[in-house]
Amino acid sequence: MKMPLKILCLGLLVVLPAFGNDYKTQTLETAHSLFRSATNSVGYAAAAEQYEYLVQEEGIRNGQLFYTIGNSWFMAGDMGRAILNYRRAQQFMPNNADLKHNLKAALELRSDLIPAKEPHPLAEKLLGWHLNTSTSFRWWLFASLWIGFWAAWFWKVRSARKEARITAAVTGVLSLVLLCSLISESIMKQRADPGVITAQEVVARKGDGTMYAPAFLDPLHTGTEFQCLENREAWWHIRLADGQTCWIPARAAEKIELAGE
Repeated sequence: MKMPLKILCLGLLVVLPAFGNDYKTQTLETAHSLFRSATNSVGYAAAAEQYEYLVQEEGIRNGQLFYTIGNSWFMAGDMGRAILNYRRAQQFMPNNADLKHNLKAALELRSDLIPAKEPHPLAEKLLGWHLNTSTSFRWWLFASLWIGFWAAWFWKVRSARKEARITAAVTGVLSLVLLCSLISESIMKQRADPGVITAQEVVARKGDGTMYAPAFLDPLHTGTEFQCLENREAWWHIRLADGQTCWIPARAAEKIELAGE
């Protein structure tokens, strides 16, 4: 049974910037009308396609628009495109509670529930604090320690007390460790190229062509997320959440990052 979407608290309608021409406004109003009047998957899919026109052809990008596209595809029963657009919306409003609720609902309805790869036990012990704390918390802690370091430094300059030297050393080392954590995370995010399978199912293969053997016994299904490792013409080399890699046709999936961004 599908979990209820949280849409009414946002008034359902997306809030977009001023369009600047009547055609864009008309397209938006048509999409709204289709969504409100939809009674089945076909109607919601038609609304989603109208909203997507504003993204693909008019270049309008904001969280509320992607959120509403995700809701439209969810109601149409297309979890792949719903997850894709919820992930896009997250880039604009990462802390939105309704978005998190709807994304969780869509993720639970996927056919492929691939568990995330467990970190190495040694890495978990050494880097657990890095893996299990939020970026915002680490930024806040780094800023606090950095201020503490300079306060301790000036204290050390004006005083010969042992406590001043120890405080400056400790806050300096901790600040450096946190800075390395934040920089490494930023580099990893820049290298990441996430995507979502949007085809109902696709046979993953061991190479970039149909002549290669299937990589798994069963096909992958819509909504499965991945990291794209390599683009090779019409094929993508991807890594799944559990660390396994394979090749899929590019037409079977979409990347979260839109072309041109």
